Amino acid sequence: MPKKAAKEKKTMESCEEVGKELAEGEPCSPEQPHADVSANAEQVINMENPSTKDLMLAITSFKQDFNTKIDGVLTEIRIVQTDVKDCSGRIMEAEMRISTAEDQIQTLKETIEKLENKTKNLNNKVEDLEGRSRRNNLRVLGIPEKVEGNDTCSFMEKWIADTLKITPPVLERAHRTTASQSSTTYPRTIIIKCLNYKDRENILKAARIQKEVMYQNNKIRFLPDLPTEVYKRQRSYDGVRKRLRELGLDKHRVIYPARLLLTNDDRTVVFNTPTDVNKYIKELETVTEED
Repeated sequence: MPKKAAKEKKTMESCEEVGKELAEGEPCSPEQPHADVSANAEQVINMENPSTKDLMLAITSFKQDFNTKIDGVLTEIRIVQTDVKDCSGRIMEAEMRISTAEDQIQTLKETIEKLENKTKNLNNKVEDLEGRSRRNNLRVLGIPEKVEGNDTCSFMEKWIADTLKITPPVLERAHRTTASQSSTTYPRTIIIKCLNYKDRENILKAARIQKEVMYQNNKIRFLPDLPTEVYKRQRSYDGVRKRLRELGLDKHRVIYPARLLLTNDDRTVVFNTPTDVNKYIKELETVTEED
């Protein structure tokens, strides 16, 4: 018991000394390491809780960096805007040029269409004039070379009258075509021009009546002297005329300028193109199959 009481007394004395030290402002702990720990702690506390000045400095620095970056972005945007404006101007200019070109093209199309129609009309007139200038002409095919001598007109007038048994026609001109041919090939065509159109018609009529005209065992043919284009269009009927003959329709002929005149069952039909004749033949074949 005496030891325990002594121990408590010593503890109380120690507490009184600590109280005096606190009252006098002396450090609570006499050990130096504890002071360093307190300084470090104070520094951490200052970093975790910055002052207003530190905050303002940080904000100012951030603002400067932000403004620098924004200035760069704005500069790029202005460059892009300039490029877009330039492109817009070019596009508008291109659209105006395209619009002008389209208007010009439309005008040119209309002009070309008018010129084509005018050219077609002029070609038709020239063809008609050429046909009229050849109206009194005939082509005689099959006359051997050089038999006419030096006077082709006199030879043809006498030979036509004797062969076709008609009044001698009056020929204004007669000559062979300029294309040269050898004696072994078909003789060159003789073109005769009658002074009177009726003489030309009488010659063609007499040749059709006689059916076969010969000269020195050569078959002679009398054909109208037609412009080249008219002749080509008339020859385009050759195929359909052959089909008509196969069907027993022999009463047909090509009339000027290029139309087919057909007589069938006392009915006369005129066709303007070979296509029209083909349609007519198909209709006849359909009727024949049904019967």
